Amino acid sequence: MMKKFWKKKEHHPTTRRQKYLMLSGATTFLIVVALVLLNVLTAYLTEHYPISVDLTPEKVFQLTDQSKEYLSELSEPVSIQVLTSESNFVGSGEYYVQANEVLKQYAQYSDQITLEYIDLLENPSLLSNYEDVQIGDIIVSSARRSQTLTAYDLFNVESGSYYGSYITSSKAEQAMTSAIMNVTSETQVKTAIFTGHGEQYPDGFAELLTSNNFEVTSLNPTVDEIPEDVDVLIWMAPTNDPDQEVLDRVDAFLSQEGKTLLYFADTTQPELPRLDAFLQKWGISVELSSIVETNNNKVINMNPYFSTIQISDLTLTDTMSDTSIPLTMPFARPLEQVFETNMDISTTVLLKSSDTSSVIPYDTDSADLENWQPEEYGPFPLAILSTKTFDDGETSQVVAYGSSVSLSDSLLQSGSFANADYYLSVMNTLTHRENVISIQSKTLGGQELGLNTAQVFTIGLIFMIVVPIMTLGCGMYLWIKRRNA
Repeated sequence: MMKKFWKKKEHHPTTRRQKYLMLSGATTFLIVVALVLLNVLTAYLTEHYPISVDLTPEKVFQLTDQSKEYLSELSEPVSIQVLTSESNFVGSGEYYVQANEVLKQYAQYSDQITLEYIDLLENPSLLSNYEDVQIGDIIVSSARRSQTLTAYDLFNVESGSYYGSYITSSKAEQAMTSAIMNVTSETQVKTAIFTGHGEQYPDGFAELLTSNNFEVTSLNPTVDEIPEDVDVLIWMAPTNDPDQEVLDRVDAFLSQEGKTLLYFADTTQPELPRLDAFLQKWGISVELSSIVETNNNKVINMNPYFSTIQISDLTLTDTMSDTSIPLTMPFARPLEQVFETNMDISTTVLLKSSDTSSVIPYDTDSADLENWQPEEYGPFPLAILSTKTFDDGETSQVVAYGSSVSLSDSLLQSGSFANADYYLSVMNTLTHRENVISIQSKTLGGQELGLNTAQVFTIGLIFMIVVPIMTLGCGMYLWIKRRNA
């Protein structure tokens, strides 16, 4: 009889070394998986949320709290279309890199905003879908209206003597937030620019107002009544004296609460006795002389008729982003404050020339001009606010300025002077506009990391694939080395 012998299977206990190797391998695997997931999560968050870190001192690549607060309350869809590819846009220079980063944040801070790059070079047929635009322009639109922004809207540009125009600072955030406000606003302040008396037409100022949610129209008061819905009249250096009927229409306009007349004088104007008499009733006199600066340290471009001025009253500077940036009123006529208070009308000097300025009378001939010596020094008033107060406390106002040249296109686009910021603040304050923001222009003081699409893809590839593979390789190497130890 055969006996079966059963042999028990031997169980070898796991050694300490094997436990260590298994734990090490598992740990390495988990670290690699965690790194891959972290990179995927980072890429997703960067794409959908503003989590980038701006290390520049002035935070030039970040939106200000004013814009963030406004975007958080935005309740209707807004489309931002950049009419070029993103790579072409940022390839135009460092300031375009900054503007591009600002653009992206609008879509990140509000789910109501969509950002789209449309390459018209690759799709020229699309150009017919847009009117009066160029490659690189930005169209901001809503269901109400649309607005087109150009490089001159995004940046402050100076004209150099040798190298043409160049960008001095960025106002991309101010332009974009204002455009979004403009296209989503339910109402607009209506402004009428007078014509019919040889006036100058302030194209740059009209464009500035339009881009900041003002409705701008032209009006000839010799043939047309002033519409009731007009809030502000702008009268730019008329060379023909208006008749009494026109002045009566202006007077009737200013007899209504909340109405404003902005008057700009110019050294090319002749005597206008009827208009001068009308202004004097409001406590303002425009003198028949020219402001000249005698201190060469305050002269601009070696022109004594072109100098910086002083803000003497901050009444109309509420929405200025920076009152320390100088103002200028070239080729200005001095004003005179006829009275400070007269019944229901009071006057305030807003701007004045320096204490080293003087005046040259109109009747000074060329021979006397060569040997001219100052007889009187400033400061002289260059802007006067005249306010009429009604029984209920409401007001209407006339603001007179001694220089129409202060509204020239070049000065309104200049980053060296605050003329655009100042005049926009004047309009905002006088019309009691709400939801108005003022953001200071930003200068790139150092070098920033400007990345195009290819570079972003390469960096993403490195961190999402190359780095994890290298980490896995190092872990495997250590595991094999310890296993064979």
